[in-house]
Order: sequence, then structure tokens, then C-alpha cells
Amino acid sequence: MQGVMKITANLLDGYDHLFHNLPVGVLLIDKNDKINYLNKVAQDMLDVDGNILNTSMDVLFDHASTTEVKQLHHHKETHDTIKKSGKQVITRYSPCLSDQGELLGIVVLVESLTTFHERVSYLTNIDLVQGVLQELLNSHAKFRVVLVDYSEWLISDYWWDELRNISPYVDEWVHKLAKNAMESRREIKDSFQDNNIMSHHMEIISKPIQRNGKLIGCVQFLNADKLNEGEQELQFAKKMIRKLEKTYQIDDIIGESPAINIAREQAKLYAKMETPILIRGEKGTGKYMLARVIHALSDRCSHPFLRCNFSELAGLNNLDMELEYLLRSGRNGTIYFYINEMIAKDKQKRLLEFVNNSSEIRVVFGSSMALTSKYWYDPFHEMIQRYQITLPALKERQDDMYLLVDTILAKYNRQYHTNISKVDSEVIEYWKSCTWHGNIGQLEKTLENIVLQSGMFINVISQKQLINDDVKENNYQHTASSNMTLQTAIDQFEKDYIMLALEQNDYNKTKTAKSLGVSVRSLYYKVDKYKIDRGAP
Repeated sequence: MQGVMKITANLLDGYDHLFHNLPVGVLLIDKNDKINYLNKVAQDMLDVDGNILNTSMDVLFDHASTTEVKQLHHHKETHDTIKKSGKQVITRYSPCLSDQGELLGIVVLVESLTTFHERVSYLTNIDLVQGVLQELLNSHAKFRVVLVDYSEWLISDYWWDELRNISPYVDEWVHKLAKNAMESRREIKDSFQDNNIMSHHMEIISKPIQRNGKLIGCVQFLNADKLNEGEQELQFAKKMIRKLEKTYQIDDIIGESPAINIAREQAKLYAKMETPILIRGEKGTGKYMLARVIHALSDRCSHPFLRCNFSELAGLNNLDMELEYLLRSGRNGTIYFYINEMIAKDKQKRLLEFVNNSSEIRVVFGSSMALTSKYWYDPFHEMIQRYQITLPALKERQDDMYLLVDTILAKYNRQYHTNISKVDSEVIEYWKSCTWHGNIGQLEKTLENIVLQSGMFINVISQKQLINDDVKENNYQHTASSNMTLQTAIDQFEKDYIMLALEQNDYNKTKTAKSLGVSVRSLYYKVDKYKIDRGAP
């Protein structure tokens, strides 16, 4: 695809109508830089007519690249400025060689960004043969055609060059876009922002190909953009702020009960070690926070902290690709694996090899499951159980309730600009008698709902503010008397509902998005918008 194009001098015989209907401008330049041919698109784009034939390329562009292409016999894709209008266009220069390798001239393809979508429409509605598509691949490097059986019929080398160093999830995402476009028989446009290469943004346009009403495949174009320097700095600043907001220290582990004190001391000790650690505890006890604390206390604190759910690994056909991505993205940092689902023993074996052989990565596991040995690959089971920290359930640390409530209340006072001084002791004593299946996470949501509904004029939370005089794990009854605008109430409802869905699906983003009826990308956007922790509790 990227080799030098070989064509004969009578290339246009019988194909003139095709060149005139192409959605890109086509020029044929002879060895002396004279223009021998322009199709209609080129004439319109450059605002010239047939009288320009046999004139020099210098008439059209400020700095044409014909000399370089003639000397080196290679393709060149660049930006040129049209002299007459001053507009920027994308130009691709390709040497034309005879069968003996003699230079006959140069083919120049000219395209404006606005014609990109027209080309997609053209490809969708014309009965194209593979040879014509092969030539069109030279006019847009990032392009592929998928047939109805999801096999790739044509693909540009540049397509995978663009995707190779991005997350393996992009591959799955692109295939899903093609599938959705063919199933719905309509154009689908979606974009991807790589969090590790912040200047990298790509857009995929997927549109079904139909012939006489019959679906024959899907054409996809990849449009990758580099953000300008200012946008890069803004993206970087936002990312650093999010990172700082989610950085925890040892003092963030609240409580003075013996079990919590032991957990804190173990965290300090294990932070200096490189061995894998298992953090155990019920849902909502703070396993993810403790993993972040261990990372913050370690020598790896300035490097990435990644998280990965076992439920995501369970559905992968190629575990090695995901592990390679994690290793590349989290180099010299920490990976937190949350065991929320069993994975096959062969994957456990491969994960054990990854842990043992990846000195650049520190691994911390978290689980609320009973890790029964019969479901595990023995060496892996032995490895994850060697060093453990157990976090107690909230019902086992009732003496910490007052301190926890004060800390959580202070957080929501800052967040929602309220001034509630305390929670009445009768309320706290009542809460101490509750089961709290969601533990601290449930306590936080209960307090947040009460703060939101209490308004600006409540200084003490009493039994009057309890929702239905009962503790509920999730509550969305934001009444009209609440001191919130309608949009704030809607946003709060959406945030709570997403958090509930994440918990119900064990923080599996794909399952959560499906249960909510939204795309995974949309879910990630909402998670970031509402500053919901992406990790497991």
C-alpha cells in the first residue's frame, strides 16, 4: 500500500468519468512540473479551469513538493496553501513510474477537510470494486472496509499504525462501531481521547455500505487530530487536578478501633515492600482508598496508579494484550486488581507470570469475595494470600461512628457550601444499631442525601432530617423544599443512580453502561463529570 505506485501513460483511458466523480482533487504533473490533467473537483477547489493545463505547479501552490518526490521517488503527504485563495489543503504527492521504473510524472491528490464527510457518503452509495477502493486508500491513509461477516476486506497500513500504541480497548471499540453501524444501517460517529497520550484525539466515522438495498459491509474512516499546545496544557492541568483529588494519605483512613489501627500500621509496612498485597473487606469498607494510600506511601508515588477489575479480564480473549497495555501505561507505578469475579485458571496462571516477571509494576489486590481455594490456580492463590490486610465492616467498628460522621459531614459541608455543625447523638446512636450492608460507602451516601435536603438553615442534623426515619442505601426523594435548583437536583439524581448501577454491576463499566442503556464512553464522561471514583470500593 505504501510502495511507489506504478501506472502507465494511458492511465486515464476509460476512467475519466471516475476521476471526475472522485470526492478529492486529482492532478497529473509531468516531469517538468507542468499540469497535464485536473479533475472537476480540483478545478473547483483551486478555482481554475482547463486553461491552466501545461502551466507550472508554482501557479497553484506556494511551495509544491514535486522536486522532492521526483528525486526520491517516494510519497509525500503535506499541507499546501492555495495561492489564489490562501486556503489550506491536504495534498498527497505520489510518483508515477513506468513498468521499467522510469519516472513519468506525479499524481497529486488534493483534499479539504470539508470534503471528508462527502467522501464517506460517496463510498457508501456507489458500487465500488476493490481496485477503485485500493486507489482511494492512497487518498486517505486511515481507512478500512469491513464485510457483513465482520472480516476486513481492505485496510490501510496507516490505520493500525495509528491504533497500535493506544489502548487495546480501542480495537474492541472500533469493531463495535462497525457492528452497530451495520445493524442499525445508519452512520455512527464517535471519538476517543487517549488518557495516556493527551494530545491524541481520534474520530471514527462508520457508515454501512448497501447495494440495491442489501447490506454488504461497512466503511470506516479514522480522523486523528493533535491538540494545539494550549489545549494540551489545559488537558494536562485537568488530569493533574483529578489525580490530586484522588490522592489519599494515611490520615484519610479514619478511625481508632483496633482493627483500623492494625490496618494502618500494616499499610505503612507493606508500602515499603514490593511483594503483592491482598486487601480484604466487605463492599464499601475502603479497600480502594487503602490501596491508594499504600501507593502514596511507596517509592512509586510519583508514578501511575491503575485499577483493573477481574470482570474485565474475564471477558478478554487476549489477556496478554491487556497486560502489555497495563505494563506500558503503569510503568514504575502500582496496579490495583479488584477481584469481583472469578477468572479461568489459565488466566490466573498468566497473571501470576505477569506479577512475578514485571519488576516495573507493584501489584495490589482487593476482594470482598470468599477466595475458596478449589476455584483457584494453587500458586496464584498462595501468592495473593501471602500478605493480607483486612478492613473491618462498619458494624464491627461502632466506636468509630462519631469520628466517621464528623469527617464525612465536614467533607460535604465543603462540597455543598453548607454549615451543618454536627449530627445529633441520638441519630448517631440509631445509626450504630443499623446493619450498613454498604458500610462506609453507604454511610457517606446517607449523609450526602441528608445534607442536600437540609438546606442552608439547618445547623444540626436531628431525627427530623432522617429520610423516612430509616437508613436506605440510596434515596432520590429530593423535595421541593430542598435548597437546590432543578438542574442541581437532576445532576444529583443522575450521580446517585450511576453510583448505584456501578455497585450493582461490581464496577464493571461495560455491564454498567449496558444496564443504563448508554455507551461506555458516555458512562466514562458522566463518571468524570460527577467525580465518581472509577475504581472499586
